[in-house]
Amino acid sequence: MTLEEFGPVSEPVPYRGRKGIITYWPVATREQTVVCGSLRQWRLAVELDFELAWAAFSASPVELRWRAGGREHRWRPDFVARTTEGVRGVLVLKPPGQESVSAARLQVLEAVAQAAGWQVRQVREPSGVRSRNLGWLAGYRFPAGDEEGQERALLKAFRAPTGLRAGVAASGLDALTGLDLAYRMLWQRRLLFDIAQPLLPDAAAWTA
Repeated sequence: MTLEEFGPVSEPVPYRGRKGIITYWPVATREQTVVCGSLRQWRLAVELDFELAWAAFSASPVELRWRAGGREHRWRPDFVARTTEGVRGVLVLKPPGQESVSAARLQVLEAVAQAAGWQVRQVREPSGVRSRNLGWLAGYRFPAGDEEGQERALLKAFRAPTGLRAGVAASGLDALTGLDLAYRMLWQRRLLFDIAQPLLPDAAAWTA
């Protein structure tokens, strides 16, 4: 097992005033559950699971410890992830309203990353229409059964950009069954759509 497939150093514990909840994210493409200590981490986990460039990721599997000013400091970067090309990176969520984590934390992280051959990326918490679209599609990320024939019908119906409900109707599938399957195929990138626009039932989709 590689580092980006480990769980957190210890399971997060909620405390008064924490902005978020602990969530368990079953990854769509492999047998792994990522434990997120906040909703900010959860939103980034959704993004990482959807993006094809990431092969594996885990929330807070390492803890950095150092001494400064006569005190011991501890910090767990948000994610360790590996790309499909085998490049390992440490992803750190920028604090709300700030451009960077503290200089002291960043200095320690960069020193460790340089020694380990990791890349350091500071990223914004996913938000806006894209984040809401992915949050919706994430509920459809797992196959529901043998749907090969139904999938072929949808791929044929969406050969040109077509509204979701209109495409499902053209495929001959039941409205609810067809729309659920269309959402799964959007998550799988077998159907494409403009992710910057709200994913309404009449949003246009087309075959990949």
